[in-house]
Amino acid sequence: MHNNNVLLRNGLLIDGTGKKEVENVHISIQNGKFSSIFHDDYKVDNSKYDRVIELDGLTILPGFINSHVHSGFKLLKGEPCRNFQEEYLRACINEGVTTIRDEGMLTDDTIEDVIEKKRLLEDSIYYPRIITTGKFFSAPGGYGGMQPISVEAEEEARIKVNEVLNKGINMIKTVLEDGLDPSTFGLPKLSDELLKAICDEAHKRGAKVSAHVTQAHNLKRLVDAGIDDAGHIVYDDLTDELIFQMIEKGIYVVPTLTVLKMINDKFGAPVLEKGKENVYRFVKMGGKIGLGDDFLEEDMPWYRLGMPKMELQLLKEAGLTSMEIIVASTKHGAEICAIDKEVGTVEVGKIADLLIVEGNPLEDIGYISNVKKVIKDGFVVLEN
Repeated sequence: MHNNNVLLRNGLLIDGTGKKEVENVHISIQNGKFSSIFHDDYKVDNSKYDRVIELDGLTILPGFINSHVHSGFKLLKGEPCRNFQEEYLRACINEGVTTIRDEGMLTDDTIEDVIEKKRLLEDSIYYPRIITTGKFFSAPGGYGGMQPISVEAEEEARIKVNEVLNKGINMIKTVLEDGLDPSTFGLPKLSDELLKAICDEAHKRGAKVSAHVTQAHNLKRLVDAGIDDAGHIVYDDLTDELIFQMIEKGIYVVPTLTVLKMINDKFGAPVLEKGKENVYRFVKMGGKIGLGDDFLEEDMPWYRLGMPKMELQLLKEAGLTSMEIIVASTKHGAEICAIDKEVGTVEVGKIADLLIVEGNPLEDIGYISNVKKVIKDGFVVLEN
């Protein structure tokens, strides 16, 4: 049950749209949604509200969206992690991540199990809302976890797309991978015809298609097939021609530079600088990105529970402005997850998901860590 009417007073608003920040903003929340947004020259009658929260200049941002996690993969603190992991999700909400996109089950759990767990978790305001892609669509014996959805014919691909969407999966995940290590080199890959069938059938149902891809020649095939976002920035040369094609088709990238840093640090593979260069060029040429770190397990220092802080820093190191990073983490994340009519920006009529911090993240993106309050669905779920 929502508070009937809540007023946030005197905050610095960064609304997620990319517009300039505004000082001395008051925000009214009614029944879990933003009902009005006004400024200091508007006389506010506090008596009209059930609760008034004085912010004293704290910064108000939309709740952040992590668009690439695997919250039920491998181990978490040495213990088996099944489906969606409550500890990870609670850490997310406590640091202002109010939505996650779980980008593919890599375990042997069934889709039915995941949908049921998702339903139970989303009944609580103390976890992020969850968008899930279910299992990877892959070639038989191909890359994609323990039990990917294998397809060999176009009609089979269309049937299986409908099957998983009917079960409650939000969007489709496919993969085109030459190999990340000796165990995955030379695995079978989907044909162009199958990739196009997967994308076409998903789009007929109003569902988006995300793709695991790490090489530019595979990205080109996926772009031609009709994907909606690439789950990584590629590690090799990304041509201007392909960038322009992606921009023209409205295809997003979730860079996951954290993965490249981990590969760079652990194995000495020089992929991080190329990844940063590709992200910078993609964004500066007009491409849209989301925030995501490909969370797999708690593997410090690259991964941690909660806000993907290393990813924020790496995007900054790549040359993006703090505003570009914030928009990627909010508005673009909502667009990637196909929930932008509901969340992602602070606008009247949208669901009241907020991250409130001390300091201005436009001056230093690190201020995102100074969490003072988190609001989800109009509820204050954290107060520091």
